[in-house]
Amino acid sequence: MMPVLAAPATLRKRPPAEVPGRSAIHFDEVLLAAERLARWRIGATVAYRPLCDETPRRIAQRLLSSLAPLVGLRAHAHLLVQVAALGHDRLLLREVLQAAREASVPVTLDMPAPERSDALMACTADLLADHPDLGLTLSCDRERSLRDADTACSQNLRLRLVHERRAETGAGRRASAEAFARMVDRVAGRARHVTLVCHDPQIVAESLERLRAAGTPVALELLPELPHQGVLWVARTHHLPIRSCVSYGRPQAASHLGPTAHTPRVLWWSTLSNSLGTLLPAAGHA
Repeated sequence: MMPVLAAPATLRKRPPAEVPGRSAIHFDEVLLAAERLARWRIGATVAYRPLCDETPRRIAQRLLSSLAPLVGLRAHAHLLVQVAALGHDRLLLREVLQAAREASVPVTLDMPAPERSDALMACTADLLADHPDLGLTLSCDRERSLRDADTACSQNLRLRLVHERRAETGAGRRASAEAFARMVDRVAGRARHVTLVCHDPQIVAESLERLRAAGTPVALELLPELPHQGVLWVARTHHLPIRSCVSYGRPQAASHLGPTAHTPRVLWWSTLSNSLGTLLPAAGHA
């Protein structure tokens, strides 16, 4: 096993400064966002989106440098790691996991490209030795995810289940909802913990009912570019823990949301705060 990082000073460094002239989202903005989320009793899932010319080693250094500031947040922070951004380098990944374990920051691995899934699943058992509080992201719309979920449950990994297809009506919505339901049924009563990354209130409510009936702990995670009102109402009604994904580095690509999607620094908060005031009590006002 690789030695754990020995120099605590490494963890105290801030991530390297952004390259001038780029509209990158800065790490300090993520810290501010997480503190605002904590006011509404919402945890933060922090992700780094690499800039186009960054090496895997530099990306790993950014992740390592983020750990100490994340520990100090009121919002219980998780780190979302893109394995592809680290060049699928197992040594770099283990270095990040070992440092996160020392800092007591939970880590979730983001979805790899389908062609890389076999390689990642083959090493998850070894990675648990580097970080016991490890999670895995799975797309409920990929056929192989059911098999990967079986492996993850047998290894006692946390699961982060993502609803990728978001058809509004008709056959597309039914197929997407059925795929999500199959995954939830597969892991209910078996998974150590499940986080639902879904913005369809009906799917969230039905999944929550299935998972809780099977005794599986469950939480909701919000993505900043998608509507929140419906799922926030479900979360409030059912006392469901909530997290929100906040990212720094490369801005989120523009989406169907229109002009607001071009302002990534304010998109997540302007959208979320419009819903929170009426749907959730602020800290101290429960």
